[in-house]
Amino acid sequence: MKQKEIYDEMIDLLKSLGYKIRKENGNFEGGACILRDEKIIILNKTLPIELHLSILSNVIYEYSDKIFIRPKIREFIEKQIERSNLKPIEIVVKETGENDGSKSHT
Repeated sequence: MKQKEIYDEMIDLLKSLGYKIRKENGNFEGGACILRDEKIIILNKTLPIELHLSILSNVIYEYSDKIFIRPKIREFIEKQIERSNLKPIEIVVKETGENDGSKSHT
């Protein structure tokens, strides 16, 4: 598949997930955010499609276990993630005063 075809499919997929896609000028690469309960992806329109594809891949990757992604697109996304060396992160929220089992020395 050509990059433009992959890009168009990714945009359609993200729109189906409720994202609005904006292309803007500025001193940034782009990314996803939630602003006033609205899911938005902002792409710097002066940057090449390769970077846009990387940004879109990272967003779609978060949903990869929950949605159907065409095999060619899934393969492209997985390669993008491997190239960027992104690893899943785990966020742990602890209540204030909760003991995590570690010892402190005073």
